[in-house]
Amino acid sequence: MADGSVSDLQLVESSGSAELDQFALKLVRQQAPFPPIPPETGLSSWVFRARIGPF
Repeated sequence: MADGSVSDLQLVESSGSAELDQFALKLVRQQAPFPPIPPETGLSSWVFRARIGPF
């Protein structure tokens, strides 16, 4: 969100390991809040997709 908080977090694709999947989600939650979105962008939220490792 604009303030750097995370409003929705989900896996697009499982790593094949439920433990690793949950760990990855936990890491993102623990890092929040992120830096705020600069007001000049005019955006209230950003969607990020990140691949974790080659599987």
